[in-house]
Amino acid sequence: MSKPTAHTHDPLEPLRSARWQTEARRKAVHLAFIVLPLELLFMWLPWPRTHKEFRYLFVALTVGAIALDVLRIHEARVRTFFRNFFGEMIREHERMSLLGSSYLLLAALIAIEVFPQPLAAAALGFTVLGDAMGALVGKAWGRHKFFNKSYEGVLGCFIACLVWGAVVVQFAHVPWTVILVGALTATIVEALPIPLDDNLGITLAAGYAMKLLVT
Repeated sequence: MSKPTAHTHDPLEPLRSARWQTEARRKAVHLAFIVLPLELLFMWLPWPRTHKEFRYLFVALTVGAIALDVLRIHEARVRTFFRNFFGEMIREHERMSLLGSSYLLLAALIAIEVFPQPLAAAALGFTVLGDAMGALVGKAWGRHKFFNKSYEGVLGCFIACLVWGAVVVQFAHVPWTVILVGALTATIVEALPIPLDDNLGITLAAGYAMKLLVT
């Protein structure tokens, strides 16, 4: 008689949960904003090119996003459209306040004003990739909790920041010591329960930490 086969745990099983897939759809939108630090780093498009042009672009995007948020909050038909179209992708605290995407655009605008362009690109990339990977890894495999996060999610965030940092080091020639400090700062801010939107907090904290080193 053959022995019964032992049940093997499927490590990808958490990715099939409705909770994780909702988070993945939300973070897919968040990850699309990687085009902002990529453009700051490589300037592939014919416009913008100069600091002033980047300022005009980010001001326009930020004002447009905030105006849409204000309309969504105060106009029932717009609010209903967002609820029907995005559903659970909008977090509870965002229903009557700015969306994370608006905070990210605001962070991009501040970053290009106060940091050198390579550091602005680095800080924004940490925010986009680190925050997304931290959330996705934490929700899938987070077992060891602290505050409202998990050590597994923190590790996912840090690794994503290092990967992006390697790109910045290679193409913008920012020293690894500066990138490591920025990546570590971004990871700490993402993990701590700071009463500030992560998109703003990570970008500004990582950017200032790196700026202090290069100045």
